[in-house]
Amino acid sequence: MPTRLRAFLAGAAVLATLGATAASAATIIVPIPGGPFNEINSLATLPGTFLDKANTYDFTFSMDEPLKGSVSTVQIEAQAQHTGANENITFDLYSGSAGSGTYLATSSTGTNANLAYNASPGAYYIQVTPTYIKQGTNQEALSGTILTGSVPEPATWGLMLLGLGVVGGSLRIARRRSQTLLSTTMA
Repeated sequence: MPTRLRAFLAGAAVLATLGATAASAATIIVPIPGGPFNEINSLATLPGTFLDKANTYDFTFSMDEPLKGSVSTVQIEAQAQHTGANENITFDLYSGSAGSGTYLATSSTGTNANLAYNASPGAYYIQVTPTYIKQGTNQEALSGTILTGSVPEPATWGLMLLGLGVVGGSLRIARRRSQTLLSTTMA
């Protein structure tokens, strides 16, 4: 067989392999049911999903009013199917339509990866890419929640700080009294 023909066939085999690999990768869009979410409808549960390292997963949801002064927290955990033990996971948060949104932030990495963000009305998605999926040949099972809550008003923060000051002051007075009693007793 001529050298040029062998080189051509080898190149064609490599391209066919690359094409087959690219064709098997996909972006899986998983809507999070029960939305839109807000301070009244504050809890979302991500549907349990088996992750395949060949795919990217976009978990879509939307936020709606009332959201004034609210913070949402996303928490995700992944579990290895072969042992049932929790595994480290990381995810990215985007605003906009799945696959074409604006990057907002990356979560912490851990067995309970989490991320807090200031919610505003609109579409969002949580993306788990193949680099974040830690399995070898076994699939991971992913689950998680989105929780939205109001941020305390400045007056509420002031009252909380005042309350902590009162508690701290009363503990200090109680400690001084106990020290006085202890020194009087020992004398």
